[in-house]
This record gives sequence, C-alpha cells and structure tokens, in this order.
Amino acid sequence: MRNIIGMALALVVLRVRGENINDGFCTDGKCYVVHIESKSFDAAVAVCQEKGGHLMTIRSQKVSDVLGGLLNGASGNFWLGLKYADNQCPNSNDELKGFKWVTGDNTAHYVNWKSDLAACSPLCVSVSPKVLKWTERPCNDRIEGYLCEYDNTGYCPPLSADAPVSYQTPFGFKANEELKEIPQYTNGTLQPLRTKHFCFDGSWLQAPWNCEVFNGGCDYKCVRKGQGNACICQPGFELDNNGVTCSKKDDDPCAFAGCEHNCTPVDNAFACTCRPGFQLGADGKSCEDCKPGFNIENGVCVDDDECESAPCEHDCINTEGSYHCLCFEGFIQSEEDMHKCKMHCDKERCPADCDPNNNAQCNCPDGFLLEEQFCVDIDECDSGFCDQACQNTPGGFKCSCNEGYMIIDEFQCIREDVEGSGSSTPFDIFVPTSRSPTDKPISISAGSLLGIMVCIVVCILLLVCLAHCIMRRLSKMHNYDVDKGHNEIYDFQQQSYDSLKTNSLVVSAFVITHHRKMQYYLYT
Repeated sequence: MRNIIGMALALVVLRVRGENINDGFCTDGKCYVVHIESKSFDAAVAVCQEKGGHLMTIRSQKVSDVLGGLLNGASGNFWLGLKYADNQCPNSNDELKGFKWVTGDNTAHYVNWKSDLAACSPLCVSVSPKVLKWTERPCNDRIEGYLCEYDNTGYCPPLSADAPVSYQTPFGFKANEELKEIPQYTNGTLQPLRTKHFCFDGSWLQAPWNCEVFNGGCDYKCVRKGQGNACICQPGFELDNNGVTCSKKDDDPCAFAGCEHNCTPVDNAFACTCRPGFQLGADGKSCEDCKPGFNIENGVCVDDDECESAPCEHDCINTEGSYHCLCFEGFIQSEEDMHKCKMHCDKERCPADCDPNNNAQCNCPDGFLLEEQFCVDIDECDSGFCDQACQNTPGGFKCSCNEGYMIIDEFQCIREDVEGSGSSTPFDIFVPTSRSPTDKPISISAGSLLGIMVCIVVCILLLVCLAHCIMRRLSKMHNYDVDKGHNEIYDFQQQSYDSLKTNSLVVSAFVITHHRKMQYYLYT
C-alpha cells in the first residue's frame, strides 16, 4: 500500500474553515465553494489562494448554472474572479470590457454582464442570488461573500449508488450521494454500518488506514497491530462491528457521574470535562465562568468576535476564543507585531506597491530597488559581505563556510579545529540575513589580534629603550659642558632632556592605552 502520511499535510493546506462555508459542488474536474464571509476583493483572493485555488471563473453556461445552484437560498453579493486590467479599455471585440480573470487570461466563451457599458476604471465583479448578472463595483467594498474554485484531480467515484452515504470534503463543505466527483482526501461514511472510507488518488481506502492520517479513521484511538492498523476504544466503551466506532457498555461509569457537560471513563472511574469557554468547578462536576475570548449570552458561553474591533492592519480571521491576522497578497506578517503587515517578494522581480493616483510614488520591500514600477532584488553577494561562500536570496542573502570551517557571527568562517571551539557544526550551514553590506564586521581572529598586540608592544618597548639611552647620553654631555662653562650648550641640553622626559611619559601612556585596547579586543 502506498505511504499516505503526506495526505494529512495536503489536507491541512486545502481545508477551509467550515463555519463560513455554505455549499459546494464538483463537476468536470473542478470544485466550487461558497464562502459566507464579509471581505474585500483582495482579501477574498488571498483566502482562495491560501487553500490552493482562486476566485471562481465563469467560462460556460454549465458553470453559470452551477453558480445559480450554489447561491440558491443565500443572500447578498458574492465576488467572482474578474477584475479590471489597468489601462485596458476595451475595443469593439473585447467581450470582457477590459477585465481579466484572476488566472491572468481574458478568455471569454461566455459573458453575462448586467450592463454592456464599458467603465474603463479599476473595478471588480460580483453576483447575487437574485441577479446572476455580472455587476461591476469598487474592489475595496466588503460584500457578503465570495466563491472559490479548486482543481479536483485524483477524485473518486461515489462510494455507493444504493446505500446512504455522507461526505466531508477537504474544501470544507459536506455532501451526500448527489455528488458524483468526490474530491481527493474526502472522508466518506457509508450507512447503515457507518463504515468509514478515505479517497486517495482515485480509490477508496477503508478504515482503519494509516494511523498518522486522521487517526486512521478511528472514533477514539488508532494503534499499530502487526503489519496493519486497528482501532481501540476508551474504558467503558466497546468497538462496533464496523471496526472504527465506539459504543458505551452497559456498565458505563459515566451513566450516574453527574457531570454538567462531558464525562470520560477512566478505568473503573470517570472524569468530568467542560465545553470550550467553561472551566471545571471545585466540585469536579460543574462548569463555570468564561475563558478569555468568550461571553455569556442567555446562559450559554459564546465566542467573542475580536475582528469587529479591526485589530489587524489588513484582514482578520476570528477563531474560537481568539483571532489571527492575515496579510494581502504581496505582504507578510511583521515579526515585531503580528497585527502589522510588511511588503514581501519571494522572487527576483515583483511589481512595486504604487499609489494608484500617482505612479511615481512606489514602495519596495527591504533588499529591493525600484526600477520602473518593479522591485528588483539587490544581489548583496556582489559586496563580498560573507567570509567565504554567499548565496543571494530575494531580499537578503545567506552565508556559508567551506568544508572544515564553521560559521560564527553570521558572516565569519573559522576552522573547526581552532582550540576551544568545541563545535561540530557542518560546513553547509547558512545563516539568512538582510543586513546591509556596509555593516560588515571586521573579520580578525583571536590569534591574529594576539600577534598584532605582541608586535605593537615589542616596537613600543624598543622605542622606550632607545629614548632611555639617548637621555643617558645627553645627561653625560650635560655634565661635561657645565664643567667647561658652556652655558649655551647647557641650555640646549636641558631643553632636550626635558623634551625627551616628556616624550617618555607620552610613550608610557601610549603603551598602557594600547595594552588595554588589545585586552578589550581579545576578550570581548
């Protein structure tokens, strides 16, 4: 059997939050999903892209009919994947009126405009259940929802055409036997035995499957058993005939436990737990008080919607008891403040963030230069910032060392056998950085500093000895000249002696000062 551990990772990437999903449908190798969530056009684009898709494109009457079915029973306006292309006012043959699909093309085998007039302005397109006609509106409007489109490769046929079946798709919507193209990574439950199945690469795997993928499909716990996998139940429960679900035994200790919310059997005893937003009381059975992020409404603990206070710079997603911020396309969250967004480019060249009213006012991420409304990556490796090897990256660079060397201080390489290093760091480690090459530290090893200090001290000592010899010589000449009565020479020698004495003090101070400096460089 194939290794299906990677399925779980793929499913995490594709899964969307179920609470804002209204409906979904799959046909002709595509899946379309309705999101009931107030967002601007760009924010909706970001959510669809995050899950591996894009805003819905309408390229045929059949897809338009699917759209009508998806919006049946909904209300409000919903974004489609159609946006005005800058400076693309239409000609007589342009059925999309200067607009382009979010996929980058302007193919138009089918159009359904509400108005045939060309706006020639930066607008986006929405539809409503009452008016399925394509309606132009400002892209920053926060309307009631949006529709995402995903590729549906590797889908499975229906589990059964005779028995009731329910599906939980990776795109967040639930479906029944009416769905004919079951998306890959879908969990299916077949009645009446409630057997569980998992769609992978066009085939169904019956639970228990690999324990690392959704707990093997088990209700309670999946364990390895020989060469396969098996489900087990918690104390007080027993495994049903389907091999995956658990039912309470007649001697269930929770039957008379008196737990206010939930009860879990533990050996021959039980443990009470509380629903999200509550905490267990002192009696071990009752549930009281709200956790942060909740409030009590009519005796029920209800999640607070922190996003209503607009804490995020770009977009906000409310979660149970909390929230998290999202950034628009071309931005990432700031490391310093999760609420803020900063420009980001993961390629060598990206469009600049320009003022729509003034193309001369443009911004680029750190590590990029502006060239004609595009941000071009700076190749920091040309500055020789790294001690040995350098790899340029978008917006930064990475330093690494040759074999036998280890990297320190992010830029410098030293031999691994240097005494006291005590490191076995491999030579291919690199440290990402976006610091400017002008901040490069001086690459001088401790051994080199010690050698420089010794040379300076020796030279200074030689100068001191030479000065001492000269002073002694002049002293003798001074005594001789006094005996001879040469006062002029005496004056001259006295002045020389005083000067050399002063110079000797200066040299001594120089030695002390530089000795302290070398101590600082060696031990810091």
